Amino acid sequence: MKKGLVKEKIRNIPTYLKSWAKTFSGSLTIFLLIILTLFPFLSQNESFIKYFLRHFTLAMIFSIFAASWDFLTGISGQISFGHAIFFGIGGYLCAYLIAFQGFPIWLAIPTGALGAVGFGLIIGIPCLRLRGPYLALGTLAFSLILLKLFLLGSLSDILFGSEGISYNTGPYPLTRLSNNPVIEFFIVFITLIICFIIIFQIVKSKFGTILKSIRDDEVGADASGINTTRYKVYAFMVSSLFAGIAGCFYAFYNTSVNPVGNFGTAISFFAILMASLGGLTTIAGSALGAFFFIFLEYILIEVGAGLYVHLTFAIILILVVRFSEQGILRPIIEHLKDFWDVLLGR
Repeated sequence: MKKGLVKEKIRNIPTYLKSWAKTFSGSLTIFLLIILTLFPFLSQNESFIKYFLRHFTLAMIFSIFAASWDFLTGISGQISFGHAIFFGIGGYLCAYLIAFQGFPIWLAIPTGALGAVGFGLIIGIPCLRLRGPYLALGTLAFSLILLKLFLLGSLSDILFGSEGISYNTGPYPLTRLSNNPVIEFFIVFITLIICFIIIFQIVKSKFGTILKSIRDDEVGADASGINTTRYKVYAFMVSSLFAGIAGCFYAFYNTSVNPVGNFGTAISFFAILMASLGGLTTIAGSALGAFFFIFLEYILIEVGAGLYVHLTFAIILILVVRFSEQGILRPIIEHLKDFWDVLLGR
């Protein structure tokens, strides 16, 4: 019976994609993907490739990270202030396997991501017996503990201290995904698409429906016979998988990992800000928030206001929470659709 249902769903995929592509949001998504695909070929200027294209790559890395946080908080309702844990573990494990064990990139990335999943299980079991603000504080506490452990000089032989792992730390060089920024761009781009498709499918599945029921009414879900703790742990593990993937790519992007840059509370704050900017529960809004964040940060640094980056984003988050609870993705799509309908005379 189950095999028949799976086959039926697979046969329905082309029909679903065709109907989705006809919707305004589907057409807009396809259009943006085409633009991103063509973007690296717009210019062969060295400065364009060196700076602008790499900022697009960074924005896509953080899109995956922000989407992982949105899945945990927006879909399952479990607020985490320490999401940098999984981002950092994935990056550190991946960098260690490359620099000290000579792992190939294609093996180091999934191993690093699975390491993050392991931490998701370890942290999820004690933390997810907490609720509301206590859960948020619990994840934040774990994040701060890990940060302090990695900064301890007495553990530097094991955890590499405040310097972390860089290009020349181990016997093997920690290089980028590719020496060609265009190839690096497409590797991250394809991974981004795959990750988002998987997350969307999980959200639409029975598992996603259960998570949303726990988010909306945990007491009611518990009373209906759902093992809420177990499902919340599963949500933590799924979320940590994608955060770990983002952390691995970030390690290659910087050709280094260090405690502050990978475990710092600012990294967790970035994920919250990006997902909130785009709109919680949208998943796709995480990508919009990440691109907005990365390029606004770039502009602020270029105009000499780099010292006020965090202050600026804190103010933006307050304004979004106050005046646009659903983020900026849905209002933008709604206005674009209205504008498109006017152009077509509908």
